Parts: sequence; C-alpha cells; structure tokens
Amino acid sequence: MLKGFLSFLNKKSNNTPIQNVVFSPQKIYLYQPNQNELQKIIDSPFPDGKAPGYVYFVQEHMNGTFKIGKTKHIEKRMNVFGVKLPFKNELIYLIKTGNHHQSEVAFHKHFFHKRLEGEWFELNQEDITWVKEQKYTNDIITSIHSKPLEELSSQSNSEKINLTPKQIDYAKSMITKLDKYELVISDAELTKKDLDRLIMYFKFKNKGVLVNLVKEGILKEKVTI
Repeated sequence: MLKGFLSFLNKKSNNTPIQNVVFSPQKIYLYQPNQNELQKIIDSPFPDGKAPGYVYFVQEHMNGTFKIGKTKHIEKRMNVFGVKLPFKNELIYLIKTGNHHQSEVAFHKHFFHKRLEGEWFELNQEDITWVKEQKYTNDIITSIHSKPLEELSSQSNSEKINLTPKQIDYAKSMITKLDKYELVISDAELTKKDLDRLIMYFKFKNKGVLVNLVKEGILKEKVTI
C-alpha cells in the first residue's frame, strides 16, 4: 500500500509550479524515505483524541524545502499531492496524532522561524533528526496525545506497576474465561494496566480492549485445530 501511493510522488506533471517558494542558497540535502519505517507508523494504532490523523513531512527535491501538512487519510492526501506538484518530492516522515489539526498548528508554531510560505519550511538535518526522535515540546505532545507531558509520564509509570500474587491469580482467572485468547507473556510480566483492562472487558464487554491487548503482545488468538 505504501509503495503504491509513494510512487505518485515520483511522477512529473505539467501543472504550474507553486509560486513564491524561496530557494535556499545553502547546500541541499535530499532525504530518501524509509518505507519500512513509514509502514510501521501507518500500521500502529492512533493515539486517543477527537480528530485522529497524520502530520506529514514531504520534501520537495527542487530546492529541498519541506511541506508540513495534515491529513485524516494519508493515502488519499499523497495521491492528490503527487498530482498537484510538478516536481519530484518525497514523503519523509509521518506522525500519528489524536488531533491532526492541533498537531499541525503545534509543528508550524515550533518551526515558525523557518517558515518560507504557508506550509513550506526550510528544515535542516538537525530538524529532521529531532522530528524522527520524537523528543517534542510539551505543546506538540499535548496535541498528539490530548494530555500534557506530566500526565503521560505519570500514566506511563502507573502502567508499569507489577501485580501482587493475588492480582496475578485474578487476572489469570479472567484470561481462562476468554475462549478465543490466551496469554503470551509470563504471569510475572502482567501489569496493573493489563489487569484494569481485563476488568473493563468483563464489565462492559468492550472488544476493543482485547484487540489492544493482542496488538501489544499481551494476548494472542488461540489456534484451533
């Protein structure tokens, strides 16, 4: 899927070029997309939020500038983008976010001093490394996860709390009631977050809980012979 819509970005067109894009006098560094990395991002779950989508970084190969844009459906956006731009350009990186509107604004604000025009920015290798390392500002993190950094850190610490022997037995008793699923990790690796989600499933019969437990490698579907 990813190779299909990335190929649109390599096509030429006779459309009129974007006007007033400032050319950099500096040496241009052209990036090549890591398709495995991009596909992994696309396959990952979206963070919680009211407007899930993507913020994307596309490099224009004529002068090396970057477009920082947003979209709800990355495949459709890249198809349209490849037709509208008459020069070669590459999708360099994606961020999945719970609110793609706010995240785009947050990235534009962070790079405001490097804005050329509209959504076009003059970014260097240090900037792109920073984007890929995801060591973002609190504003950007809040826009992606709909929670400030301090709350995410606190939540992360609580999720790593190991269970007591009695809690482990309780969690295992619930797992044995799941006809189609079995535990992948060892009993000792179960956390309070896992226990809370199992309790939530049996209380509300929310199948999304089981889907997430499978995605995170806690459970797997039983193989029936």
